[in-house]
Amino acid sequence: MNHPLRRPVVYAHRGARAEEPENTLRSFRRALALGADGIELDIRLTSDGHLVVIHDKAVDRTTDGTGLVADFTLAGLQALDAGDGERIPSFDEAMEVCGDIVQIEIKALEAVQALAERERRTPLPGSVVLTSFSKAAVEEAARWLPHVPRGLITHHPGAEMIKDALDLKATWVCPELKPELTRDLVDRCHETGIQVDAWPTAERAQLLRWVEIGADAVTTDYPGRIGEWLAASGG
Repeated sequence: MNHPLRRPVVYAHRGARAEEPENTLRSFRRALALGADGIELDIRLTSDGHLVVIHDKAVDRTTDGTGLVADFTLAGLQALDAGDGERIPSFDEAMEVCGDIVQIEIKALEAVQALAERERRTPLPGSVVLTSFSKAAVEEAARWLPHVPRGLITHHPGAEMIKDALDLKATWVCPELKPELTRDLVDRCHETGIQVDAWPTAERAQLLRWVEIGADAVTTDYPGRIGEWLAASGG
């Protein structure tokens, strides 16, 4: 008889971006409706100091506009079409629909201080984690928001990843799927108090690999398929 596999925490990558325009309120709502536990989103800062949710440095790929996010005011950014009539959301707008489990990826260093100022007015939920590929951004988060958990995203899983996370006082690592990402490495993370959020999770085989090695969370463009993939685990 087959038994369902343990389900890791599921972060929807920029929302349900395989089905909806990424990093939009519609994408976030759809992801939660599909069963995601939480949302992964990206933050940057506008020219007039507003936190906004967008991945790229420029608006060209995801909107009908052109130019750098940092050169736009909030009003200018929100006049753009981010897909299917959606707008680029402000961080406040996003947090109103995303629930409490949110992974906030820091894409611009200057966004950290703005997030800290916002947090003084409106505290972040306790289950928020701040992540970045940039060690400088994780350091900045530790300086401005020391009480908020932090995670280091990396393309290079290994002993150096653990050392870097410990140096940064990060409690999460977010490694990319590579041969070096093994059960032993995940066990070593857990022994040092670090949790593992693995990516990508674009197909069933990847998800089953994450379960096999003991990942605590996965980040996926397909939050609606996770339950189906686990239920069909076989064996």
